[in-house]
Amino acid sequence: MISLDEALDRVLRTLEDAPRDPERIDLDACLGRILAEDILAEEDFPARDNSAMDGFAVRAGDLPSGAAPATGSLLLVGESLAGVPFEGQLGAGQCTRVMTGGLIPDGADSVVPVEKTSGYEPRPDGTVSFQEDVRVGDNIRPAGGVRKKGERLLQAGQRIRPATIGVLASQGFAEVPVGKRPRVAILPTGDEIVEVGATPAPGQVRNSNAHALYAQVIAAGAEATLLPLLRDEEGQSLKTLRTALDGFDLVCTIGGVSMGTKDLIRGAFDELGGETLVETIRIKPGKPTLFGRRAQGGRTSYLLGLPGNPASSFTLFALLGAAWIQGFQGGSLSDWRERNKATLWYSKVRPNRRLQALPARLRLAPEGVTLLNLSQRTSADLFSLADADAFFLADENTGPRDGEIVDWVPLP
Repeated sequence: MISLDEALDRVLRTLEDAPRDPERIDLDACLGRILAEDILAEEDFPARDNSAMDGFAVRAGDLPSGAAPATGSLLLVGESLAGVPFEGQLGAGQCTRVMTGGLIPDGADSVVPVEKTSGYEPRPDGTVSFQEDVRVGDNIRPAGGVRKKGERLLQAGQRIRPATIGVLASQGFAEVPVGKRPRVAILPTGDEIVEVGATPAPGQVRNSNAHALYAQVIAAGAEATLLPLLRDEEGQSLKTLRTALDGFDLVCTIGGVSMGTKDLIRGAFDELGGETLVETIRIKPGKPTLFGRRAQGGRTSYLLGLPGNPASSFTLFALLGAAWIQGFQGGSLSDWRERNKATLWYSKVRPNRRLQALPARLRLAPEGVTLLNLSQRTSADLFSLADADAFFLADENTGPRDGEIVDWVPLP
């Protein structure tokens, strides 16, 4: 058996020199995808000096410090609205109305909020009085103050979120370069499996693992295909696995990778020329996990053989499969190799000779991020995972207690 870190490293190393095949898609279709290129600022942002307040654009030198309403008055000569700038040059002793986002007129160098003036409407003599000291640059958003032209706005490899889309839209990206998504097949196996709508006979179970895994694959950003159930027949296993590996980038099997007499996936993969990179992992749950690759006909496909127990299958895909899918699209590999840290509460973890990956819920507390242990009962217990948004990792032969710092991995 190898450690989880070693297994993850072997999985991710298959992607380090893999050719990238980006594509361009519509802006509104790119949520959750991986950005394939750095995005640089096409222009200064803001492009021009603009107002951060509703008020008046002035020349600070026209309103000396300590100005009183009787002496701190300027002639109103126009206004600058968002999208409708003031035309002309602001001269000595003059001001213009300016709304938030409006361009600063030429000649002006500061903005006074309207609440510090006599109001938007001028007095009978056409002037506005000011009751606040003014300094050059007050309440102005300077051109290039957020980003300068040519600066990097977004980094290749990051996942596109709603705010990312806002940035892309502001820079004129109607189409976005993203990493191509892998095609992933989910292949459940076993004579004991029945369809979800069926009533299981004694010794049978519903095909719940496959549907949970299908959702995990989609959440990780891949194109998912749920294949028909594969029964435990040696010849059929070989034929079905060959077809799946020929047609998909990654095949995720469920069951058939342990040491039972009906565990046929390992032997079929070997017979098809597969190279096994991970065979068993020193982890609970999920020890009998297989990962390998197969080069055939000028293309390489991959197999992730997951255990049949629900929690084992779910956990090992979250720790290995999701990482591979993100990396395939050009996502940062270092993000998966680095561990998050948090304080554990409601621990009650018994030591085990293997690393334990256990469901938990994240909480923000005054002392920082905490993890609440959700007490998974067995490797068949998927119910605790329904309440989880993270796994915490308990090291081999340790039983972490309340207040201890542990590693954790987020769940989508």
